[in-house]
Amino acid sequence: MNAALYDYRMIWRAAAAQREPGGVRAVCAIAGVVVACGLIVAILGDLQALQALRFIIAAAFMALAFIWTFLFVPGSIRMNSPINAWLLPRQRRRLRQMTAAYWFVATLGIAYGLGNWHVLPLVAFATLGMALLMAGNKYVPYLMMLGGNGPWLVQVMLPPAWAAPMTGNAALWTLDVLLLPAAVWGLRWLYPAGGDAYFGRRDDQLKRVNQFALRTQDKQPTAQGMVGQGNLSFYRVALRCDRRRADPATMLMHALGPTAHWTAWIGAIAVMLLIAVGANVALGRWQGAAVQAFVGQIAIVAPGALALIVLFSTAQYGQQLRRTRGEQALLRLTPLAGDAALLNQRLATRMLRQALSIWVLLTVAIAAVVLPFATGPDALLRQLVLCCVAGQAAMMGLLSDYASERGGWNPALALRAAAYVAAQALVAMGLANVTGTTVWPWLIAISPAICAVQLRLDWKRMLAAPPAFPAGRMA
Repeated sequence: MNAALYDYRMIWRAAAAQREPGGVRAVCAIAGVVVACGLIVAILGDLQALQALRFIIAAAFMALAFIWTFLFVPGSIRMNSPINAWLLPRQRRRLRQMTAAYWFVATLGIAYGLGNWHVLPLVAFATLGMALLMAGNKYVPYLMMLGGNGPWLVQVMLPPAWAAPMTGNAALWTLDVLLLPAAVWGLRWLYPAGGDAYFGRRDDQLKRVNQFALRTQDKQPTAQGMVGQGNLSFYRVALRCDRRRADPATMLMHALGPTAHWTAWIGAIAVMLLIAVGANVALGRWQGAAVQAFVGQIAIVAPGALALIVLFSTAQYGQQLRRTRGEQALLRLTPLAGDAALLNQRLATRMLRQALSIWVLLTVAIAAVVLPFATGPDALLRQLVLCCVAGQAAMMGLLSDYASERGGWNPALALRAAAYVAAQALVAMGLANVTGTTVWPWLIAISPAICAVQLRLDWKRMLAAPPAFPAGRMA
């Protein structure tokens, strides 16, 4: 038993060691934000004490699933190499044992926290699918899209006589029975024993793992897919125009690469608007109790999921500042960098203007997506609150002393953001009780006010710091 625990501990350390320290901190910080969001929902929601406790448990296990999926799985895939199979003969068995135990515990914890055991197969397949996705399986995204939209497609595409048995208890029992063979197949795919097929797929698999995994500083993200290539085309046009202008403030943003440029959001916003148009058309054509039930489910899940887009809308700035140190150093050697004394002011101005604009555009696009599924004005108001609170938290990691290694997002700042949001929720609840209103209007008023104050303080701190380029040069 002690030997097994020692193996588990060493494997975990080895998998996590393949991440840059900033990436490990970022994953743990995001997991903390997930737990904090669960606490906030439990506080603000109209839940009984037991329901609130179970929801917090669900959020905690979701954070565990996030850490395991984004931190352990990509590292463990790299560890399961042919050479390691010879040097460490027990490693593959231990990897499969650890992954099976995680999948079992996380599935039960999330399903128990949600308070509905009918979601057990859906949670189990979702956690397994995310692990396979992070391991570089190129077919899983399509299966997850099909499975996530399965109830909707069945209800609207099939006759009621066929749709009822495919979405009833018999279908859930069938999924429960399929869990075990699916888990066995998933473990065999994640950690195969070897063979020609494994050797043939490994290079392509590792390329996809590198795309999803947290990259090291010297590896730049590349545009993938139709949306990514479209964003890159817009970026090239913007770069050519900005080179003709030769504005130092604009060129500072180009030193961070296309990922931190405003054109990177064109595809996402366009897709959300297309989804909004498609949802309006679909709901106009298909009516019925099944469709209304699906709309009700989307109205529950969508607000929080879409607000996460706003929450992470500023994460790329700190990441790119650390990945593009070479480009920043080269830019400092050219006249396009401008006066070094004005570098922080110009960079802060461009970053703040771009981040605020994207915040507004994302809020509008998200509202357009939610509108077809909204059950009334109160639903749109809740979505606006979530976007305001998420945007305020996102802005906390925007302006910083980037010349220092402590600049940008870090676990302490993430905890502080969660504490701010929790305090705002409590204040809004108190004001709502005093005035006899709901908490939503108060949060809409409080969040932007606090955001303005914190941005003012961060602005002064960034302007008083040494020049940001190259980032992280000062310990």
